[in-house]
Amino acid sequence: MVMVNQGCSGRRLGLRPWQLMLLFAAILLLPDRVLALCSKPTLSGQLQTLTFEAIERHFRVAYPKDYAANVNNPMVVVLHGWGGDENSFLSHEAFTQYAEKRGVVLVAPRGLGSGAPDHQYNAWTFSGSATGVTSVGAPICEVDSTPDYRYPSCKMSGTAQTICAWTHCQSTFPSDTAFLLALIKHLEAKLCIDPDRVYLMGGSNGGNLIWDVARLPPLADKLAAMASLIGLPHESYGQFPELKRLPPALLVTGLRDDTDPPGPWDSLSATTTSNGGDRYFYESASATIRNWSKASGCAVGTKARRVPAPQPFDCRVYCQDEIEEVPALDCRLDMAHEYQLDTTWPLALDFLLRHQR
Repeated sequence: MVMVNQGCSGRRLGLRPWQLMLLFAAILLLPDRVLALCSKPTLSGQLQTLTFEAIERHFRVAYPKDYAANVNNPMVVVLHGWGGDENSFLSHEAFTQYAEKRGVVLVAPRGLGSGAPDHQYNAWTFSGSATGVTSVGAPICEVDSTPDYRYPSCKMSGTAQTICAWTHCQSTFPSDTAFLLALIKHLEAKLCIDPDRVYLMGGSNGGNLIWDVARLPPLADKLAAMASLIGLPHESYGQFPELKRLPPALLVTGLRDDTDPPGPWDSLSATTTSNGGDRYFYESASATIRNWSKASGCAVGTKARRVPAPQPFDCRVYCQDEIEEVPALDCRLDMAHEYQLDTTWPLALDFLLRHQR
């Protein structure tokens, strides 16, 4: 029973006893996320560490101003490109301002270089990038016209099978996706994070890694949605397992991107880097999105259909049926291998936040 003391509160509010009873009942029925305040403080210090597989990993967290007022904050983990670090996205004012506007916690981990303390070429290792070969053992690049980017860790471990290898080999594949799963669990325990609104976005090399989410079911199940910005799987790694649950995926590519070229619309053929220095092979944007849609349970066609999108994007889907939640969205705009975060980030974040796990 709720005891109401009218002493002065009832008269000040101008409420009768029965009205106060209804008010208290309404408050008691409010969902926990409205009533509760965050009881977990922000992590002290700008640069955080988490030891995983005997390696000290680094990350940075940016909090919205109203973080402490919410027990369930949405969280986006953002992955830098090749040679970047935890500041690559968080140093961009438009990026952090839009996240602040949407009340999002941003987490930016750092990839691994050749070996501590070498962080000059931090990278994320994904399918084929450390071995240098496709799923059937063919090189993932034209070996005669691509520089040798192999990290010392890849040469010493024997992981690199061709000179096409271009990311770290400090730990066994799929160590980076497993690290992301451990990082998310760590932050859910330490911070006021909504477990149903955890998202993943990567740019360039970080965007390449995004597609390996399908190969680690516990990570796929953790994510409400994910987004890849100018990052595609290497050739032959665009077939995705049909899991119990795949998170909805957004792919944003540039029509003039000659590093991770999307290829023509509806082309399922592999594409090739043509930036004057490299000749790497990638799955096309259409093949990636079509296969993700198929693995998500959609009936897919051979031609994508346009869906409404803000300018300057052309966005298409491969699911033939009208469905409430699109499992994979292919959006392209007139840009090169660049982020254009003023334009692409609002589209990506809005897509992510439309989904809950």
